[in-house]
This record gives sequence, structure tokens and C-alpha cells, in this order.
Amino acid sequence: MKRLPPTGAMEAFLATARGGNLRVASNDLNLSVSALSRRVQALEAYIGQPLFERRHHEFHLTDAGRKLFNGMEPVFDQLNLLLEELRDDDRHHLHIGVPSAFAAAWLLPRLQKLREKRPSLELHLDSSGSPIAKLGLSLDAIIYFADRTQPAGGGHSFRPQRAFAIAAPGLVDTRLGIRKVVHDQPLLLHRGLPEVLPSWLAEIGMVESQMKRVEYFDDGTMLVAAAENGLGIAIVLEDMINFYPRPAKIVRPFGESATTPYSYCLDTKSASGSAKALNWFREWLLAEASNDVRRLINDFETG
Repeated sequence: MKRLPPTGAMEAFLATARGGNLRVASNDLNLSVSALSRRVQALEAYIGQPLFERRHHEFHLTDAGRKLFNGMEPVFDQLNLLLEELRDDDRHHLHIGVPSAFAAAWLLPRLQKLREKRPSLELHLDSSGSPIAKLGLSLDAIIYFADRTQPAGGGHSFRPQRAFAIAAPGLVDTRLGIRKVVHDQPLLLHRGLPEVLPSWLAEIGMVESQMKRVEYFDDGTMLVAAAENGLGIAIVLEDMINFYPRPAKIVRPFGESATTPYSYCLDTKSASGSAKALNWFREWLLAEASNDVRRLINDFETG
């Protein structure tokens, strides 16, 4: 039987291709950058052509490298799953990247049910930055917030967001009508969510020129707090309210809601964790999200 190149060289290639960066891949494999580079070079010598285009510490796959990666990755994933089944460990661990606000408000309150269903499952949560870059390297799954029309990964949208207006009680006289109110009051928006305003305006049949003025905030909690303190009418996504650290003293003066392209998403790619556990977690999370009763904040009044 013809001998294959060393497993370490193939693992180094996969880690570098997934991360696109020697330093990230070396941390994942617990190797020095130079040792990782030598292993990649050994595989290139075996193949007889370069697998990456080098640009400082960034590595981009060549055509040959992409062909090798596309063929090798599912084979290694299947091999890992087979070895895991044969090993039959009693413990199954996963490393999951998740935004801290989502984890505290939605994920953690539900995890006990998953523990009861899968007592052998061990979850390690990571709320540090750049989760997409870590997927398949140090993280087996990531939960992230994204514009579904501009996907950051190949994730599954499981918690789409609707937008609506909120205001402090007594600020808005709804008898004047929504167009008159929006023209007279400042509109408060999140700077990082540019699609919220056009989605909301389309829902109520207005255009930007009909607004009095717009003020921007860089944080959802601050945006809700600004509305709560009577600074204007805020256009928020539903989870800005659901994940607010306390019950907000606000009303929905118009009762409207608009579909937006924003959603929480799940993406998975086995790294060091259990492939079996990854399937368990994916199935559980999507089922929980599907069974979650989605209400547009019935816990406060519509004006």
C-alpha cells in the first residue's frame, strides 16, 4: 500500500487552511509557528506544488490547495467520527462561541434541560471576539448575530429579528398619527444596524425625508435607555428588549413591527470536540429556538 504523508502534516494543512493564518493555526495545534510551517512545507514537498500563497502571516489557498482541502476535510471529519464511535467515551465535550448577552439571557437559562437530556455532554462557552475565525480551530460551534443577506459564514438562521418603535410612557400622542409623531420627535437608531430603518419605514409607508432628525447609538442597551428616558422614539430589534438587563419602562406606541434581515445564527465545524456531541447540541438548539414562543414584547403596553 502506498504510504500517505504524515498525519501531522495533513493536520497542519487543514488547520492553516481553516484559519488562513499561521499564528491562529499554531495556537490551535499547540505548535510553534516555525514547526507548523515546516509541516505544511513537508506536505507541499510530497504533493510537488505550493498549497498556499504566502502574504506575511496570512495564507491563501492555491487552486491545488483548495482542491486538496475540499477533498481532505470531510474525510478527516468522518475519520474523527468513526474513531469517536469506536472509542465510546463516557464524556463528550464542545467548545462554543457565543455572545455574552445572548448566553446570559437565552442560552444559559435553557442549558439545564440539555444537561438532563445529555448528562455526558460538557460545554465550554467562549464569549471572546472573532468567533468566526476560530470556528473549526478552537471552537466547534458558534452562535453569532448577522445580516442574513450578507452571511459571515454558512450558518443556520434560528432567531430572526423584527423591529418596532418604542418610547417613554406619555411621550407620544398616538391620536396625531404615526407620520406626524415621527416628524415631530427625534428618531433614535443603532449605528451598526443600517437595515433597520429602511425596513421599518417600508412597513409604515414613510421615507427618510419625512423624519425630523435622527440620533445614533452604538449599543442596544444605550438605545433602549435613551428611549426610556424620553430622548425620542427608538427603533429597536426585539431582543434589545428581551435581553435588556431589567424590565424597561417603555411603551410600543404604534403596535407595528417590521421584518428585518437580522438574526442570530448557528454555524458548526468540529474542532477538538465530539462530533456526536456537536450533533446533539445542534439538534437541541434548533428545536429550542423553534419551540420558543416569539412574542413582540407583550410585557409592556401598546400606547
